Amino acid sequence: MFDRIWWLYNLTDSVSIGTETNIDIQGSNDPYRLPVEVLRTAVQPQNGLNSLSYNYTSPYKENFTPYFRVYFHFAEILEQTAPGKLREFTITLNGLNYGPFTLEYLKPLTIRSNITQVQEGQVRFSIDATLRSDLPPILNAFEIFVLWPLPDSPTNQTDGMFSISILLNAIIIVINELLDYWIEGFLRFDPSDLELGPD
Repeated sequence: MFDRIWWLYNLTDSVSIGTETNIDIQGSNDPYRLPVEVLRTAVQPQNGLNSLSYNYTSPYKENFTPYFRVYFHFAEILEQTAPGKLREFTITLNGLNYGPFTLEYLKPLTIRSNITQVQEGQVRFSIDATLRSDLPPILNAFEIFVLWPLPDSPTNQTDGMFSISILLNAIIIVINELLDYWIEGFLRFDPSDLELGPD
């Protein structure tokens, strides 16, 4: 969770928002635990708009159709002055719909997409306010992971099994020989050979 570098990025037709309020990432159940500095910033649509969108094209041109997984990170950082205001939104990622989701004040939420195979390395998403939402959507951060196939053939699962079976057979042979030796010695045992000490 710590080996990541974060950049400031404004989506098209969006404005930046932020807060200095502390966000308790240790006390939350969010396993991703983004840095507080990341969760304190977000973007929302420009005035009058109710949608955020982004298009990503992989710069790598390969002879396979790549798989992607996208993580969307949210935290409500604006304390609403009017009680009862609802911020509810859905996510559409390459034609797949997720949500609706609502946010709680200063409580991190991460939405993980399914692993999706996309043509031409195109990842497109939009975050849209629902009809009953009073507020536009926000987005604090997102991550796009590309799943690459292994460059070489994977290891054969039976590799090493031959040497293991030889070792096991050798161990079994040694145990059998020891047992034979002990049994043979026991059968040759004569109690009269024991010297009895004084009473």
